[in-house]
Amino acid sequence: MPCRWSALLATTLAASAAAQGPDTLIFGTTHESEAVVFVYATDYLQRLCAEIHQRCALQSLPGRRSEAMLGDGSLAGEMGRVKEYGYKHPQYLRIEEPFVQTHTYVFTPRGQPAINSWEELAATARSVSYKRGIYTYQTKLEALQPRLRPHDVQNVPACLEMVIKGRDQACVYDDGSLSAASRAMLSQGRIGRPLEQLDLYIYVGADQRALVAGINAAARRLQAQGIKEELRRKYFVR
Repeated sequence: MPCRWSALLATTLAASAAAQGPDTLIFGTTHESEAVVFVYATDYLQRLCAEIHQRCALQSLPGRRSEAMLGDGSLAGEMGRVKEYGYKHPQYLRIEEPFVQTHTYVFTPRGQPAINSWEELAATARSVSYKRGIYTYQTKLEALQPRLRPHDVQNVPACLEMVIKGRDQACVYDDGSLSAASRAMLSQGRIGRPLEQLDLYIYVGADQRALVAGINAAARRLQAQGIKEELRRKYFVR
């Protein structure tokens, strides 16, 4: 599967680069280009935009930069934000249909009990890391202070590494953020059952309002065609 991801990633990035031009809509995502959701989202975006006869490309960006670029109109939209992101940014338009579902897990050291819920996390861990820019994790973990000390790190491999090296007692991550390299790191600790399912959405900037009805209709057609399930089988390792 890692080799397949690499080949697919190279193909999709090359296609995106070739398609870019003044009439191309650029979408941002906080998922790194090696992550499964980035490859999934690239494929989904191309199918979605083909439905509305529009050229589109996906770009991996740090969360705060992506947010700022959507705000100043440099991006047409963002892919991979949760529903709560819209509460923070009501000026953006959320596409009705989530384009993918991921699951939240907690990674803990070997020899420690697996954590299977937010309540167990609050009761057993004191220092927890999570990937920077993930709004839903930030708000959930900050609500558990001062009992729990959360802090953000650059990416999921860094989050897992904090636990492996004993600097943190837990790492909160979602399976869509895993790359082949970070998936291999999971054998160095423990993971429990999913804490929750995350529905990830596309948000469109206010200046792209005219496209929203067409994108919503296209997303419904892809859902009816079973495209999301097809892509999940194609990209997610079970």
